[in-house]
Amino acid sequence: IAKPYTRSAYNFFDRITMETLSSWLWNPFLAFIYLEIGVLFLVVTRFAAWRGALDEMRALWRDRTIDTKHADEDVSHRHAFFAALAASVGVGNLAGVGTAIHLGGPGALFWMWVSALLGMSFRMSSVFWAIKMARRDKDSELFATPMFYMVNMLGAKWKWLASALALILMIKGMVTANLIQANSVAHAISGEIGVSNLLVAALLCAAVALVVVGGYKSILRFSSVAAPWMIVAYLLCGWAILLFTPANTMEALLSVFYYAFNPYSIAGGVAGYAVLETLQFGIARGIFSHGSGIGIAPFWQGANRGDPAKSALLAAAVPLTDTLIICTTTGLVVLTADQWLNLTGAYLTVTSFSHFLGNAGRMVVTVCLVIFAFTTIINWAHFSERCFQFLGGKDIRHFRWFFAAVTFVGPFLPLRPLWSLGDLLIGLMLIVHLIPLTYIVVRHSRVMCLGLLTKEEVD
Repeated sequence: IAKPYTRSAYNFFDRITMETLSSWLWNPFLAFIYLEIGVLFLVVTRFAAWRGALDEMRALWRDRTIDTKHADEDVSHRHAFFAALAASVGVGNLAGVGTAIHLGGPGALFWMWVSALLGMSFRMSSVFWAIKMARRDKDSELFATPMFYMVNMLGAKWKWLASALALILMIKGMVTANLIQANSVAHAISGEIGVSNLLVAALLCAAVALVVVGGYKSILRFSSVAAPWMIVAYLLCGWAILLFTPANTMEALLSVFYYAFNPYSIAGGVAGYAVLETLQFGIARGIFSHGSGIGIAPFWQGANRGDPAKSALLAAAVPLTDTLIICTTTGLVVLTADQWLNLTGAYLTVTSFSHFLGNAGRMVVTVCLVIFAFTTIINWAHFSERCFQFLGGKDIRHFRWFFAAVTFVGPFLPLRPLWSLGDLLIGLMLIVHLIPLTYIVVRHSRVMCLGLLTKEEVD
């Protein structure tokens, strides 16, 4: 007698608390607000992110020894860029893209691109002001956090807003950023080699603890070494599929543009995908992937007291790499395999790659998924730790162990409410962080624009 009641109560809680609230927040209110503020940032900053990001990436690659000397408490530009990329490239690039296309149709990928192009200015502005404030107050405990410029530029009476952002960021790091990654890893591995969730949870928890307990330097070292190689391996597999099926790839690409503005109808009288749904899931999953506007950019790329412009423009390059390159590769492979109507999440991506490359493709994507998820978890451990400190937390070592213990729970939870909770938390972070940042950028736009000018532009 109790079982049906318990199940119905759980379904009611799941539907009302997670999915409905997330839908109310995102569709269409927050998605449109994100687009409007993104356009405003582009205009106010005179398209600086679009003009300078690629140049800074080329300079970072060309001058590989340029930032080997830096203060012990600073993070070099190279390490900061790869760590920020490792924090962004995770389940969102594999499972998130599959989920967006499954729920929003092919056009969702287009809106993921839009979210990244607009998000470049958000990350650039956030890092610029974090470093600008750090150069004035070099010993502040708020160094390299979004709370830095919120407290210093909004005034002490708005400190509660910075505390709210820190609390939501900490919850996001411990809950969705941690649990969703662990859950997706467990499902991918159990589906691939049949390993139990218990074993995956234990091994993942031990690995996270091994890195996180060592502090931010061990997180930086692992992220800087592992992330670039896994990204290259994943992209080579994806590009091999797309290059050897050019007709299907072109058809998939055209469908992305077409269904971004037209509803997708499914044969047999089944309801299709409305344009607003496509926009909602594309924007939401895009932000989940690249994290622009939610306040995480300064934690690594603001941890340098050098040139604010260089760090800011490198921060703008993260969504460019994360979404326009990696997510696009995933999305086109998924659409080319044409199984997105029946499958979703990480399983859809793994199945799509194996459709073309067999077991080799399945193994490569599974390994990449594990590494991507792991690097995201350990980087969010650092973000959560800094927020914990800002909120008055003192026992850092126990906090790190607790964060690792949360990872153990992830594989045993239902995935759908976790994604909805993730969307809800991202929406709250955008409101709490992006609105104050908009005020700062608009009010001090002249200072920022001058600070972002290159030597040639000044001359």
